[in-house]
Amino acid sequence: MQLGVQSSLLCRDASVGRAHSKRAQLQQVQAVKTKRLKYAGIGQRLVQEPLFLTLQPDGSDTWRLEPVIQILRDGGVGIIPTDSLPAVVCDLSNRNAALKLYNIMELAPKKMLSILVTSFNDISKYTTGFPIPTQPGQPDMFRIAQRLLPGPYTFLLPASKNLPRQVIDFKTGKTKQRNSVGVRMPKEHIVKAVIAGLGECLLSHSVHVEEQLDSETECPDTGTLLDMYGNRGLDFIVDTGARVVTATSIVDLTSGEPEVVRVGQGDVSMFPE
Repeated sequence: MQLGVQSSLLCRDASVGRAHSKRAQLQQVQAVKTKRLKYAGIGQRLVQEPLFLTLQPDGSDTWRLEPVIQILRDGGVGIIPTDSLPAVVCDLSNRNAALKLYNIMELAPKKMLSILVTSFNDISKYTTGFPIPTQPGQPDMFRIAQRLLPGPYTFLLPASKNLPRQVIDFKTGKTKQRNSVGVRMPKEHIVKAVIAGLGECLLSHSVHVEEQLDSETECPDTGTLLDMYGNRGLDFIVDTGARVVTATSIVDLTSGEPEVVRVGQGDVSMFPE
């Protein structure tokens, strides 16, 4: 009799164990599905085929940018010309679009991106501004920047709390407030028109070029850009024709003292070495 009871208890415990195991497996599967669904749209194109738009370099037909601006409003990612290399851009305030940009560019999760702006008001909004001279003889960085911008410069500045939380790891969805951000104000009609139409600054990263940029480097043409990013979910490419480009000059102002990180197209002779 006791043997029968023990066998019955063992069978019941085994059934309960199997039930718990199946339930745990089901919860794991559901968790994975939920996580996948959270990023299901990342990398998917918003349009059936990438939109190609060729505009005049003098900005005389920027009114034709409305389809591009609408795609950006909807969370799209595309390529526009700048005064340096073309930039892959998205709406700065759209987190999912930022995730998509990381995927398209195949960037390391911790790679910092720059923002494209059109005014010093934008810089004041998303950064704490240019360092103020505290001693006689120190350069006034704000006045220097006023002379240089718009132009081919990237200024690294302390980020303000208004800067949207940038993606730190698009695979897990973790985010972190950036302490600094690269700011660009290009002298480019397309950039100005897109930001004006969107009503928001752009998150950006330059397209990849294998060679070292110099005075003879040409921008990748539309076909090359499509080969590079077309199958990764890119939504549009804006082109203004062939042009020669060089890198921007990068100046780090996060410590209060200017440090020239890279000498590029922009003159940096006014910054102490």
